[in-house]
Amino acid sequence: MNLVTKNTRIIKFLLLFLTFVPLILFAQPKEEEEELRPVDRLFFGGNFGLMLGTITNIEISPLIGYYITPKLAAGTGIRFEYFKDKGYYAPYETTIYGGNIFSRYTIISNLGEGLDIGLNAGIFGQVEYEALSLERGYFEPPYTEDGRFIVHSVLVGGGISQSIGRRSTFLISVLYNLNETSRSPYSNPIVRVGFTF
Repeated sequence: MNLVTKNTRIIKFLLLFLTFVPLILFAQPKEEEEELRPVDRLFFGGNFGLMLGTITNIEISPLIGYYITPKLAAGTGIRFEYFKDKGYYAPYETTIYGGNIFSRYTIISNLGEGLDIGLNAGIFGQVEYEALSLERGYFEPPYTEDGRFIVHSVLVGGGISQSIGRRSTFLISVLYNLNETSRSPYSNPIVRVGFTF
């Protein structure tokens, strides 16, 4: 990866982060934490991405999880991504699909606690295993073979969580693929924006 590409990714991440700072600072705080009832332990959510134009990229990644304790959650999800590049040199179209399992631990529940600043954001750590089906013709050299293959990824990282209601949470996470290769569909770091409810 050259220096220009790396700097562009850092700038995009900073712009994304700064876009959501007002949401984090002015969101409604969660009610006092209490012991979770069995019905409250289950949660849903996911990520959604949309880009239209010369490059079309549509991503849908729903998930379901379970709070083992108020701070520790585990879950699973599926991922579907449609990608089409109408570029002049090498137009192509492909789909990526697969699933994951994850574990998320809340390290700090409320950054604003005791500071009386109205900030109700938390910090979490996450570990994830992901298996995705990719087309050989686009992701595996020599890029001429037909068929699909599975790429396995172990993702580790963390992020910021912001309550936007009693059960709803907005998440920004930064994950690193510990076994990234040239066949991986995305490079480190992986930035995700999602929600749970």
